[in-house]
Amino acid sequence: MVESQSMLTIWRRHTAECPHRAKGRDYLKCTCPIWADGYLNRKRTLRVSLKTPDMARARKRAANLEEPQSEIQQRTLAEAIAVFDTHCVSCGLKPSTLRKRRNSLAHLQQFCDSRNIVDLDEITLDTLDAFRSGRGISLLASAKELEVLKQFFRFCLVRHWLKESPAEALKPPRNLRPNDVEPYTTAEVEAMVAACDSFCNRVSRSRARAMLFAMRYTGLRIGDVALLAKDRISRDGSRWRIFLHTEKSGKPVFLPVPDELRLALNDVPTPRGASPDCRYFFWNGRMSERAAKGSVERTLRKVFRLSGVARAHAHRFRHTLATELLGAGASLRKSPMS
Repeated sequence: MVESQSMLTIWRRHTAECPHRAKGRDYLKCTCPIWADGYLNRKRTLRVSLKTPDMARARKRAANLEEPQSEIQQRTLAEAIAVFDTHCVSCGLKPSTLRKRRNSLAHLQQFCDSRNIVDLDEITLDTLDAFRSGRGISLLASAKELEVLKQFFRFCLVRHWLKESPAEALKPPRNLRPNDVEPYTTAEVEAMVAACDSFCNRVSRSRARAMLFAMRYTGLRIGDVALLAKDRISRDGSRWRIFLHTEKSGKPVFLPVPDELRLALNDVPTPRGASPDCRYFFWNGRMSERAAKGSVERTLRKVFRLSGVARAHAHRFRHTLATELLGAGASLRKSPMS
């Protein structure tokens, strides 16, 4: 047995399969689970599993048990990640946000497993530096992942699972410059509209054209276009308008709808698999939101490929619309876009 400096005694609880079972609990040179007994005036007052076969880790956990005045609660990394994920779900985060956080923390868990790091308090600044250096992702993705790590360890800190956050001292990537995004020219937009006409059937053509015009005239993100509801388009006197709260930020978008967009949306058939009274233009309301967004993404990628426009992607429509609005005298402070 190994006695700690105060009142705890560490010992091995040999399993039935352990070849050293007959040597008693004092024999420590095996991989059986480690337990701890606490004594006061030669009377046992505590018997608890330290939940590890590793002696160094067991001593650390025993030391935490011997300091009842400490508010730090021992947690494994896996336990902390599970509670953090439950918290994120309860906060109502979007599936896409949850997926990104889960992906980053799953990579951290995999890295720690490879280094035999189990407990949350075993993760140090050096551990996180080594983890980030081996990720092999872009600087922008690394900066986003750093935000997730800091949020996770702050969460653990608030719950008294750590004395300090090892992620706070991490620095974001340097020389991180935003991508230069140019608005589309009139010729490029016309090329994409023409590309919609090359789709093999009328349903695909009408859907592609309506998606393209929705991006072109509203600057909405792909997710907002995929879930665009018919009741979001309404008449405002002699004009038509679109009003909604964006899915990502919840901010309002209020913009006029030109006849070209309105006619294109009116020409969109009921989504496949939807009920006759379906309230959406492109989503049948039955498939997952992620699947609906993927359908719009695939359609737009095909339009971009057929158009031959260089570096075409959906986000450039937001820059195109913003440039036109500013050119028409719109204010940056009171922008109608989110």
